[in-house]
Amino acid sequence: MTQSQGQSKPIQEGLQLMNQCPLCKQQHTPEAANILLEKNGTHLVHITCPFCHNAILAVIVVSPMGLSSVGMITDLQPADVLRLRASGAISETELLNFHTLLKNKQIKFF
Repeated sequence: MTQSQGQSKPIQEGLQLMNQCPLCKQQHTPEAANILLEKNGTHLVHITCPFCHNAILAVIVVSPMGLSSVGMITDLQPADVLRLRASGAISETELLNFHTLLKNKQIKFF
């Protein structure tokens, strides 16, 4: 759901506060925001900068105490976020198998 699809006033204000790309510093409009999920005043928002095309994934919480948000830069597209959210957490076995793979293959990232 985008900003023009009937958002409440508090979430509109939250999106107004996030109107500058943290990477290229260009100003963009709330229409760049894509609200992926909304539940009990908590909104999961994906914003793609129309200038540099980098993306931010943010959680905006609207409560009687005010507005709060936290975000991170991401390379995920909105569909990726929804797909990964629906896939569930990885198991301890999967994590251990991945660690073993990295250790045995001696794959170095840095």
